[in-house]
Amino acid sequence: MTVCNGSVLGTFPLRRVLRRVGRRGASLGFVGLLCLAVAGSLLFAPPGLAATPAYTVLTAIAPLPAWALAWYATGALCLLQMFARSDRIAFAAATALLLLYGLIHLISTFTGDNPLGWVGGAVWLAFGGWIALIATWPECAHQPDLLPGAAPMNAAVVVADAAGVIQSWSPQAAAMFGWNTEEAVGRPLTMLMPPRLRGPHMAALARVCADGHSELTGRLIPLVAMRSDGSEFPVALTVNAWHGDDGITYTGVIQPMGAGNAVE
Repeated sequence: MTVCNGSVLGTFPLRRVLRRVGRRGASLGFVGLLCLAVAGSLLFAPPGLAATPAYTVLTAIAPLPAWALAWYATGALCLLQMFARSDRIAFAAATALLLLYGLIHLISTFTGDNPLGWVGGAVWLAFGGWIALIATWPECAHQPDLLPGAAPMNAAVVVADAAGVIQSWSPQAAAMFGWNTEEAVGRPLTMLMPPRLRGPHMAALARVCADGHSELTGRLIPLVAMRSDGSEFPVALTVNAWHGDDGITYTGVIQPMGAGNAVE
């Protein structure tokens, strides 16, 4: 088992897990815990609280245990998908339930069933809007500032940690390899290369971790890459290694090679 800067390849320390979760996952975790808290308040509401206008409005639509089940299922889904590469279902479910809850409270104000329902309605609608904003806000691909010179416009920029796990994925990389950001981040770099090259790649990572130096850093390396559909194509790779608190971070600039390409 290879140790690199205090971390063991193939394991997932807390920092790596937190980095993989990211802002979207952290938001889902917060919403998931909120949903579980709401489910508990509905399921174990004392008789006095269950008789308040806010609760009677909900009971008129569905029994409180049914509402609690909806909140519990949404919370569990959010907590599960905060670690997944695809989180769209959790975001959609959370947004829909929060907006529905807010609309019910808001409408109950105009019907007179709950005069103060607009307060809760505003809060729930704001939460729902916040989740919808996070779900639809485009993520900016991280482009390291330490690269020696600007990368060509058609070059893909990929950042990986010491274990060879992808941490950042540029739009050019998505166009070049056919994997979107959600599908690529958190997966090993070996997904980008033919199976015959994966063993030498892992051996090279182990050597770099052992001595902290790579002779390939900064050089233009001709390689064969593999798209998501399994097709292979020639590329030129430039690798730079950065040493930080989290260990070694690799930044790769990948340029396609073909007829008329300046790299070739």
